[in-house]
Amino acid sequence: MKNYPKQTIYNIGSDCLEVGISDVGACLQYIRLKTPNGYRDMCLGFNSLQDRIESETYCGAVIGRISNRIANAQYTLNGQTYKLTPNNGTNTLHGGVEGFDSRLFDVCERDNCVQMTLISPDGDQGFGGTLKFTVTFCVQGNALDVTFHAVSDSDTVWAPTMHPYFNLGCADGIFDTVLQINANEYTPMDDRQIPTGEVAPVKGTVFDFTMPKAIGKDFDLASGPLARTHGYDHNFVLNGEHAVTAYNTSSGVKMDIYTNLPGLQFYSGNYFKGRNGDKEYKPFDGFALEPQFFPNSVNQQGFKKPLLKAGEPKQYYIRYVFNNI
Repeated sequence: MKNYPKQTIYNIGSDCLEVGISDVGACLQYIRLKTPNGYRDMCLGFNSLQDRIESETYCGAVIGRISNRIANAQYTLNGQTYKLTPNNGTNTLHGGVEGFDSRLFDVCERDNCVQMTLISPDGDQGFGGTLKFTVTFCVQGNALDVTFHAVSDSDTVWAPTMHPYFNLGCADGIFDTVLQINANEYTPMDDRQIPTGEVAPVKGTVFDFTMPKAIGKDFDLASGPLARTHGYDHNFVLNGEHAVTAYNTSSGVKMDIYTNLPGLQFYSGNYFKGRNGDKEYKPFDGFALEPQFFPNSVNQQGFKKPLLKAGEPKQYYIRYVFNNI
């Protein structure tokens, strides 16, 4: 039986928003918004660390070194090919067999913020360079700010994200939640869920969320482009830093996401699973919106590459803003 580290939950908040973060995986355990009917938890979580990791859902965790898929579990940089740990068929997914989602972070608390730091050594999951990675969580009013910072001792690749599963409505699932994604294009995929390199318009397709649309409106699993992936699991090409608006009229809550990352993975929780106490999670109980570099951008010509040059720090952010409507 695998031994799991003991986790500590750090709590930050304001008079309208409460957030809990685990030091294992820098994981969002809960995001609670004050509503006229009391506090509502905006994201799903696992009370047990073992249950979370063994669910293989990456629920709430930070993702690193690279989010999403890398084809054939390898990339080439400066003429050297790096062989990674495959964990999604022949691909590497969300950092490999032991990604950042299961690592114990060092923690520093300050001014209603929590800063978590991890050293990823050269060769970790096959990636080159020793990487110092920091993620900072701060609550300001009704907003949760997540800032990623990294520096490496040699050229490497780095593309982080957060992987919370949101449920803004009721226990019935996600389908009446409305999304508007600020993207006119998406990246089509092959059978391995690796982008083909094409950037295609969303207009006239099930991927068109340029106007507010319920998740369930075009949700056809019997045929069409969602059948292969059993739902949405696709990368959108963002037009700007206001990435997405999501709201649910039955619960009366709304979420906006802002980021300086170029893409957004919308995953409708097609294979979400696990047990949290007495509750058994099932597919479509929650959905993920993951700001990111495009999948396989380390290999794909024409995609912005997540290059981290030696000794040159980089920083990305995700901002979640919650409101009552």
